[in-house]
Amino acid sequence: MSTRELWRQLSSPSSRCPKSELKNYGVVGDRRGRRRDRVFPIDGMVEKPKPGTAPSNLTILGRYILQPEIFDILSAKETGAGGEIQITDAMIRLIETQPFYALKYEGRSFDCGSKLGFLLANVAYALQRPDLGKALAAELKKLL
Repeated sequence: MSTRELWRQLSSPSSRCPKSELKNYGVVGDRRGRRRDRVFPIDGMVEKPKPGTAPSNLTILGRYILQPEIFDILSAKETGAGGEIQITDAMIRLIETQPFYALKYEGRSFDCGSKLGFLLANVAYALQRPDLGKALAAELKKLL
């Protein structure tokens, strides 16, 4: 497969997660065990699986490169969890008709769906900024 074709089909970055926390995230499936490389094909995904049912320990980080066909599925306006239209549900349907790939993310990620994760992401970002980092670090030391 060419690099161009692979990037065209790349669908979801993923990151390893402790089993105890998988219930909080979407998780990619790889029943054939092809996760040896950084980019690998996936054959399914589950949104917030019940404990012990996750297909892997690789969570979906919420950044996608999707093909235009996703909009046909979303336009049907079928509701999923929480009575909302779920992008994950549409992606699961799309996996049935075309290849999907995941990219193992090699960096730090933050769960911005939680209050603490959102705050940590903002603090980490601010600490890296040349115009804020030193001053913020000093203020944080005062708080601690």
